[in-house]
Amino acid sequence: MMFSRLLKKSRPKRILVVSQTNIGDVVLTCPVIDILRRDFPQAKMDVVTGPKAVSLFEDNPNFGVKVFNKQAPLREKFAWFLDLCRGRYDCVVDLRRTALALFLMPRYATPIMTSSIPGIDKVHKKQMHLNRLRQVYDFDAFSEKQYAVLTTKDDEQFFEGAVAPALKGQSFIVIAPGAADSAKRWHPQGFAAVADHLSAVQRIVFVGDAKDAQIIEDIQGRMKSPSLSLAGKINLRQLAFVLKKCAWALTHDSGVMHLACYFNVPVLVLWGPTNINIYAPWSQKSTVVRHNEQCVRCQNPESKALHNCMSFIQVEDVINAAQKFS
Repeated sequence: MMFSRLLKKSRPKRILVVSQTNIGDVVLTCPVIDILRRDFPQAKMDVVTGPKAVSLFEDNPNFGVKVFNKQAPLREKFAWFLDLCRGRYDCVVDLRRTALALFLMPRYATPIMTSSIPGIDKVHKKQMHLNRLRQVYDFDAFSEKQYAVLTTKDDEQFFEGAVAPALKGQSFIVIAPGAADSAKRWHPQGFAAVADHLSAVQRIVFVGDAKDAQIIEDIQGRMKSPSLSLAGKINLRQLAFVLKKCAWALTHDSGVMHLACYFNVPVLVLWGPTNINIYAPWSQKSTVVRHNEQCVRCQNPESKALHNCMSFIQVEDVINAAQKFS
């Protein structure tokens, strides 16, 4: 099936953007949402995402959210599909490269991808999604205005009530020591030493989900200086507001890193085995500390050895890199 190309004068009435599931992957699709919302403000838009990222888009006036749960029973998935059919979308931008547009039959849609793309492992994910959008719509330039992730007065009130009093007017650094993959995580004693060093100048605020709370408790237990932990206490939109207020963030390759980059927050990233060409931080001011050249598995993907890239990062490496943000 051949789809028409979307033009600025096309004036689509209903747009569907099929995003990703994991938080970091979803954030990387946000520039596509921003461009479409900027250029077609009259259109009603919906975004498909997984349950993990729902709170990122909660109460967003710019679009609705269609949550797809891969774990749901077949009956619920079918009901979800019928709901999309009732949407009568005339434009579908599918960033997951599925065959969904064939069933929804829009006038404008990204083409169905039936084979792998040469060199795809060398293109950054954000750019990959923008390239995908360009297959149906030749947009002018990257959008500087954010429509996809919005913070509200409620998020500001949360910050002023739960975070600001502990900071006592001082600027602060966000530290996110969590990562879904343990191979991406640095050791707690390293974070404790770096946090103690940084706290001599700025306050330290730890962030993460409920699973990260124990890691952060371990780090705080090793520290000599006071710090604040918000792990498991805030939703994604509140996290976004905290990131927008911080001086800079220290993270792993994680969803927090990509969310900070979306708001162009300076980030210092401790990098493990992930392909850096695809997932590198995209803030204008970012620094990466990595030593994967010493990791047997990184140098030989066929090896059965476990990744140990993070163990080669030294406290001094991180402290020296942090000087760029002072």
